[in-house]
Amino acid sequence: MTTNKILAAFAAVLLCLSVYAGRTYRFGDGTLTVTDVAANAVRIRYAVGTAADTLPDWLYVQHDEAVSTHISVLVDEERQTVTVTDASGRPVFTATRHHWHDGKATLAFTSPADESLFGLGQFQDGYADVRGLTRRLTQVNTQISIPMLLSSKGYGILWNNYGLTDYNPADRAVSLTALGADEGAVEVVNVTGTSGGRQERRRQGSFAATFDIVEEGDYALMLDVGQSMARRHHLVVDGETVIDMRNFWLPPTASTIVRLTAGRHSVAAELSDGDRPVLYLRRVTAETVFSSPVSTAVDYTVFVGTPDEVVATYRQLTGRAPLMPRWALGYIHCRERFHSSDEILSTARRFRDEQLPVSVLVQDWQYWGRYGWNAMRFDEANYPDPRALTDSLHDRNIRLMLSVWSKIDRNSDVGHLMAQGGHYIPGTDWIDFFKPSSAAA
Repeated sequence: MTTNKILAAFAAVLLCLSVYAGRTYRFGDGTLTVTDVAANAVRIRYAVGTAADTLPDWLYVQHDEAVSTHISVLVDEERQTVTVTDASGRPVFTATRHHWHDGKATLAFTSPADESLFGLGQFQDGYADVRGLTRRLTQVNTQISIPMLLSSKGYGILWNNYGLTDYNPADRAVSLTALGADEGAVEVVNVTGTSGGRQERRRQGSFAATFDIVEEGDYALMLDVGQSMARRHHLVVDGETVIDMRNFWLPPTASTIVRLTAGRHSVAAELSDGDRPVLYLRRVTAETVFSSPVSTAVDYTVFVGTPDEVVATYRQLTGRAPLMPRWALGYIHCRERFHSSDEILSTARRFRDEQLPVSVLVQDWQYWGRYGWNAMRFDEANYPDPRALTDSLHDRNIRLMLSVWSKIDRNSDVGHLMAQGGHYIPGTDWIDFFKPSSAAA
């Protein structure tokens, strides 16, 4: 072996040692830091310039560097790739793009066609395998976003960003044009708002657009109705319905994957009058992307191993959730809300009479009635004896759960206490539970 080859091999060893030691080195336009955080997990952070992260590191509860590892990290500065290998040296994860500019962070990694990806939280689009799908990871009523993926290829990845995250962000947007409200499609519905129950007249709206596709393939579509919440998700592509959901608590976006041929395509949607729908498109490729528009760095953790091993280390690094009691593992029955003790008890009797399993009945909002929003007190007009209610449920081996809110009427007894303690977010009726003293109040 020549002297140059020996020096090159020695340099490669030093590079790996520096990576394992959590040292930072030049990478593209910025710096890359690789830190072993567990025997089978590595945290990678790419930063440009001197952008400082002023937020606490809330995601990780364990911050000590791992002493020994079962995995290796190979950094190719020329190709700008980072590859993570398992204990046998088999590559299981390869990041192909780290990009940060003007506060926007983007990570891309290889995702072959035979891979399945699971995770991202709780969505209503019906997809378990989310490879190729486009999603907007936001917290909305009935939607819970967790930027964690578990791969069939033997790894997991956790994207570390507290703000909005786009998963496989689209590269095209098509605005749908309103065709006018359908005068015959008006429905009267009972709704519950912050001021109580009321009736609403809702009018359906029709929308349409066309777009061109250059190359045939699978395309991820994401429909955004243009409002903070949706009443309906509906999309027809070339005469075929590809999205159709309707309920009171839909998030603003819905996603699907369709096969499109080259040429012009028509889309139509029956939504709510007043929606401002936009259809986002992205061709499904052999890469998966996380992108956050507000960030200080590209920051993620890669876990290697079986699903059990990945999840175990994820829990170790982010905090172990206590095991729920056995009764909470059964069926939990919830609706928009119950209106009285009698309604709850009649529901419990029917479950037992028909021998349908149920462990918990949930009383959602408005049980406080005349006492004010989230006054944490039952209005006796509809709930005359809460103790008798819970005792009756317990006699049937059923628990009662109450929904809790961080919004409290300032004129209620609890509201007066919250105001005296300075727990309200200024100018709102919401409690600042991120403040330790408010969380403990």
